Amino acid sequence: MNFKKKTRVETEIPNSSMSDVAFLLLIFFLVTTIFNMEKGLSLSLPNSESAPKRISKENICEIKIDPVGRITLDGDEVAIPMIEDIVRVRLMENDKLICVLETNPRAPYGKMVDVLDELNLAGAKKITLRSGK
Repeated sequence: MNFKKKTRVETEIPNSSMSDVAFLLLIFFLVTTIFNMEKGLSLSLPNSESAPKRISKENICEIKIDPVGRITLDGDEVAIPMIEDIVRVRLMENDKLICVLETNPRAPYGKMVDVLDELNLAGAKKITLRSGK
């Protein structure tokens, strides 16, 4: 009896060019991807040669955020949406107005960002950041 050997077809996938294809795809995606650049906050910081200036009390709008997250504007407690209207009116009355934002280190970070957004919407260009105690 003669037994014939069955020829098997190999089911192996050739992977010698797999790395080439992966490398080309990687280059393609790197070249065609667009990265968004966030602008962040534009701040003008004082240099070591600038001396502190005296500012009169009527030119200052003081906003404080306490550790609990309560917001006061010149000593009066306010809600975040009210800040834009109050500061806009004060800016119309006094174009030299400087907004001082004092935040306690334990205050919620989102509150400071919300207040900064409201000041930006009100058109305040002179904003000073100060850390509370």
